[in-house]
Amino acid sequence: MRRSSVLAEKYQPEGYLDALDRETLWYDAIWSKGRLYLVCPPLNNFRQAFRKAVFRGDDTPLRFRRLRRYARHEVAELDAPDCPSQLSVMLQGWTGTSGVSRAAPEHFAGLNTAFVMSRNNPIDWLVTHARYHRDAHGLEALIVMDNGSTDYALDDLRAALGALGLKRLEVLEVPFKYGPVGKKPYRRTEKFMQTALFNVLRLRFLGQARAVLNCDVDELIVTRGNSVFDAACASRLGFVQVAGHWVYPAPGAEGPFTHADHSHTASPPKPCPPKWCLVPGGRLGGFSWDVHGLERLPFLRRRTHGDLSFLHCRSLTTGWKSLKRDEVPEDTVPDPEAAIAAAVLLEGQGGSG
Repeated sequence: MRRSSVLAEKYQPEGYLDALDRETLWYDAIWSKGRLYLVCPPLNNFRQAFRKAVFRGDDTPLRFRRLRRYARHEVAELDAPDCPSQLSVMLQGWTGTSGVSRAAPEHFAGLNTAFVMSRNNPIDWLVTHARYHRDAHGLEALIVMDNGSTDYALDDLRAALGALGLKRLEVLEVPFKYGPVGKKPYRRTEKFMQTALFNVLRLRFLGQARAVLNCDVDELIVTRGNSVFDAACASRLGFVQVAGHWVYPAPGAEGPFTHADHSHTASPPKPCPPKWCLVPGGRLGGFSWDVHGLERLPFLRRRTHGDLSFLHCRSLTTGWKSLKRDEVPEDTVPDPEAAIAAAVLLEGQGGSG
């Protein structure tokens, strides 16, 4: 009962299968309005058997309705008139059980909300990131998905973020394998945890949020006009994409570095794939969320908002990606957008939180 890889061996670097999550059948079972949603990694060799599996909510058989397939996750839907306390599945002679999460979109209803994934990022980085978007964009709610941090207790993280005075805070423990990096052109093919958990949040928590921002801990959204949340709400599609570029500490600077230290950029700036902000109740709210956009809507990729950008802080890293991101380049120039962000960061350090 192990998930097989879809990649040929020639595209699997050493340790690939060890990093692949071969044991998780679904990340979360979410009940909402008579339907049970199972957010799964790609089922691969289990797919046909999964469609024929026997599902039970407590002691009641559940009807399998459909399976939606996406690039890096799948969502099964079962009929469940009432929310069960436990879900079981019998698959190829194997039986497994899990709890069931009742959808709670009312917790984030009407709130400007962001979500981030983190593993052992210093608590100060997470606090600075949240405080910046609170002060610059009116952030009101935050979900942190912690992927197995060992440097601190999650209660310490909750306490530090709680001091910011946000209207809603959730720190979720997500102890799953992040996923392996394959050889080109299949680097992200089986890095499916992140995308799948984005859609757990979509189905479980964020359906009634005013607007939802996808922005990593080392990224800061800069605006020359309205906030990113207001821009999404004002958009005809209820969706904005934000272009980004790399920023660096000043030449000659020595680490460790903070967000505010990232004051320079290359000439011309080196771009990053876009990030996004979406109104869940808008015209695109039903589409699957991905890291750099919405799945199956490639025409959106080139449409970025003219008044918004994001700074990707190159030297803000714990080194987990094994990149030389702590080396400060010497051929950079001051970045005017970084100066806008720095003013917000410095003002926030002197204020509450």
